Amino acid sequence: MSTSYELLYFPLRGRAEPIRLLFATANVDFTNTPITNWPEFKPQTPLGQLPVLVERNESGERKIAQSMAIVRHLARVFDLAGKDEVEKTTADVAAETINDWRSKFAPVQFAAFMNTDKAVIEKYWSDLPATLRTLEGLLASCTWFGGGESPTYADVLAFDTLDNHMGTKPESLADFPKLRALHDRFRALPSVAAYLEKRA
Repeated sequence: MSTSYELLYFPLRGRAEPIRLLFATANVDFTNTPITNWPEFKPQTPLGQLPVLVERNESGERKIAQSMAIVRHLARVFDLAGKDEVEKTTADVAAETINDWRSKFAPVQFAAFMNTDKAVIEKYWSDLPATLRTLEGLLASCTWFGGGESPTYADVLAFDTLDNHMGTKPESLADFPKLRALHDRFRALPSVAAYLEKRA
């Protein structure tokens, strides 16, 4: 059964970017539809929020809400969740740790929009090395966060967050070679490299 995918989100990276990166990792085509008429479009969404993934096949159409539900769904469909229970659980632990990190970074990344207090921003950068040490500990000597030979959705989340940090404060990763190597390794995946080259 052939399935087509359409991703609905605002015209920015935000919560939809890991989903786009999942499609790139799996080398699966999708339609990226920017939503610019949000007040009018909102009632058409399942939960009154974006992103929404629309799947269409011979059985009909399905709309999936919640960014992490979409990520995990696609990870299962595209075999990016881990090859066995050990890898899946390892990837899940890493993904939840990365999501905790992402939630702390959001007020810093979007400080102007969220009117984040300067003290909160300073504390974030002060605490960041401890967070990065934890992540390097989870990665250990493995190539990917799932512990296997192929990337998982946890690596997608890690790359997106690392990439945002490098864009905000590149020197923040200077003392964490394993994470920088992961970032470079993921970025070099042919289908990901092709996506990033044309990314706005």
